Order: sequence, then structure tokens, then C-alpha cells
Amino acid sequence: MPFRSYFDEPENYKDRFGFYDQGGSPLLLQKFIDTIEEQKNDIEEINISWYLYNNQHLHDYLKEVATSGIIVNVITIPLEGYDHSNPKVIENLVTGEKSSTSFTKYNLARKIFGEMYRTTSNENFNLYIFPHLYVRSARVKKFSRGTLPYSLHIKSAYIKKKSGYIVLMSSSNLAVRDLVKNESMISVEDEPFYEENIEIFYKNLIGNSIPIKDYKAALDTTSNTYEKLEFTYSDLVGATAPFYYDSTHLLEKKLSHYIQSAKERIIVCAQHLAAFNYEFNAKHHSTVKENETRKGILGEVIGMANKGVKITCLSQTFAPLAEDEYKFKKSNFRKPANSHNFQQFFSQLAKTKNAEYFVNKNIHSKYIIIDNILIYCSFNFTPTQFIYLDNVKILKFKNMPDLSYSGIHCEVGMHLVIKDQTTVKAFENNVADIIRKKETIQVANFGDKSTSY
Repeated sequence: MPFRSYFDEPENYKDRFGFYDQGGSPLLLQKFIDTIEEQKNDIEEINISWYLYNNQHLHDYLKEVATSGIIVNVITIPLEGYDHSNPKVIENLVTGEKSSTSFTKYNLARKIFGEMYRTTSNENFNLYIFPHLYVRSARVKKFSRGTLPYSLHIKSAYIKKKSGYIVLMSSSNLAVRDLVKNESMISVEDEPFYEENIEIFYKNLIGNSIPIKDYKAALDTTSNTYEKLEFTYSDLVGATAPFYYDSTHLLEKKLSHYIQSAKERIIVCAQHLAAFNYEFNAKHHSTVKENETRKGILGEVIGMANKGVKITCLSQTFAPLAEDEYKFKKSNFRKPANSHNFQQFFSQLAKTKNAEYFVNKNIHSKYIIIDNILIYCSFNFTPTQFIYLDNVKILKFKNMPDLSYSGIHCEVGMHLVIKDQTTVKAFENNVADIIRKKETIQVANFGDKSTSY
């Protein structure tokens, strides 16, 4: 099948709050491995870009694959970006055995990184580090995982076959010490018009990464520049990266175009929604000369709601308006980091007559359905994702006065546009499934109560 879709959720596991040896999405890990196993004899090269890479089961499997002659390239963030905090006991999902010690994400990644740094036995297996940090404000606080955030947020794989290819994208990090969330994964195989852009992206990403044996912890990642490379957005594939000039601005234009084309419905599902009326600081951009307030893709969504298009929003985070606090005093919402932009969006959405909004603390998938098209994304719909600044200079941070930064603000991301109706229907069903869950809270229904999925 050229298109496949998979979904995982906490209800698939006896202990919904457990931490598993097989990672935060054991089912998706198995589907990932099965996809490779089915065609292993035809595969020549596996390229994997994963934000977090600390899953020993995945690592051991890829080592085995590499010893069979397949080239394996894994790109991830530096060890510093893995969370040191809150160690937990890990349970093996198959045997039921629990670890005798507790682990953090850092502990688990360090073991794999150390092995790859020392090994000389497997020349087909390469681990690369993409060390780019991105920041745009002197007011930023110390990040929870490392000092500043790393930009490599993508979770995808590009698999070259002797004839053809497979692309996998997932919302899940497959990371050990992640809780199981509502996650998804899609596979595109041998379809025309996808491979060329994805192959170029991986070539550029590896070319701008550092082999683990050459990476030094003392590397100054707070100063970064990249050669500006060409990348052409197609109708089916988009990618953003600091080495693609203005790529996040192009992403916003492309998504806005799709949203504006809606005739009947738009469904937006993501962990975070806040890309609305956000400020663009021109002093950090080489060619834009004046500051701007950008309405963002969520502004486009509101515009379509006002034109009669039915809107459904689902997110993990939510910040009630002040006048609505009493309605939700018993609900313990995780609030978005950018509550101000979210509340602006929500207040404007509330004025429309065609929208409904649901919150579920387990949502981690990121996608948009527009009529009969699925746009599957690696990124959340927040201002950060859509801002490209190629000339950031911060001499001193307010909360970290000894730290400075100069470089490019841009998140590494990807989206695929899927028009296969079986896949679109599978994600429609995922929406309906999330809405039916007992922990899902409908925070607003501004319009037609008869909407169904």
C-alpha cells in the first residue's frame, strides 16, 4: 500500500502512566520496525532524523540492520538537550520486569552516544549531531533541557530501496521516559512527487550535522551561521531549517493557501495552538525592515470560520479567558507557553458561529484536515514555528546574564500533504475517537451542534 497510517494511545496499555523500555509509543516503534523488516532485502539506506534518540530497542535493531550491509544514518540533538530530571523506573512491556534503578532521558541517551563514540566495528552505522540552537528574545528563560532550545524537532525517516523509497513521519519521539500519548505515524511508499524534496532535505541536514566522533561538548553552539541552500516547496512536501532562507515564512504562506482554499471544513489538531497575531521583530532579520504583527495560520482559520467553513480544534494545552475561569475551575489544563497569543486566538474564535474546540491532555499528534486533504506536520502551530530570523544578536539574556547568542532562529520541521482518501478517513476517525474519550473536555461549541465525524 502506498499510504499507511498508525495510531497509538494510552488506552493501549495496562498502565497508562507507566514508562516503558520500548519507549513512549511501543506500538509505533513496532510498526516502524515492521516497515523496515517487510522490505529489508530491498533496502539500501535508512536515514532517520529524530529529535530524541534514547530508545535502546530501536538502536539495537538499527545496529542489526547495519551489520547486514544497509547504511544507517541517524541525526539527533546533542546529549545536553536530553532531560536530566525526574528519574523513573522503566518497565519492559513484554516481560513485565521493572528496572532496579531509575533513569532519566539523559541517562539512556548517554549510553547510546557513548557506544557510538567509542565503537569502531560498524562502518555502516553513523550517528550525527545537529547542534543548532534557536532563540529570538533576550527575555527567554533557561530551557528545561539544556540552556537554550535545540531546533531539530522533526521525527521522520527516509528509506532508500534498490528501486523506490519509503518515507515515515511520526508525532512520537519513540523516546524512553516519555509517557504514552495520542500519537500517530504515516508511511508513504513509492508515490510520485514526494521523494525528490525529502532526499534533498536529508542530504542538506546530514551535510550540516557533525559525526558523533567529531562532536565536542565544548563546541560553542550559541554562535551559528549556515550557507543558504536552495529548497523548493512542492505541493506535497515542505521543510524548514536554518540553512533554508526564510523557509518558515514560506511554510506559513503555503499552509495559509491551503486553509484559504477550504470549502466545508477545517480540523486543526496539535499539542499547542498559538500562531495568531504574533509579533515579528525585524531588527533580527537581514531584509525585513519594519516590525510586523502577523495574523498567522490561525488567523486564516478564523477568517474561514467567518465565511461559513466549519472549524474543529483539538489541543493538549488550553488557557481559559478570564471570564471563563469559573467554568473550568475543576479542570487542570496544561497551559501553553504563549498563553497571551492563545487567548487572543480563542477569544476571536469564540465570536464566530462555526467552530468547536476540544482539549485532551494526551494529544501529541499534529495535523490539519482541510476538506479532503490531510496536512501531516512535525511541528506545533505556534509563532515559533513560523518565524525565521537570520541575524539574531543577543549580547546578554535577562535571566542568564553570562550567556550571549548570535545566529539564525528557525525550527527544523517538515510537512506532507496527503490526498489519499483512506488516509484522510483514518485521521477523521482519530479525531472522532479523541472527541469521544472521557478525559476530552469540550471547552467551546460556538456553532452547529449537529456536526459529526
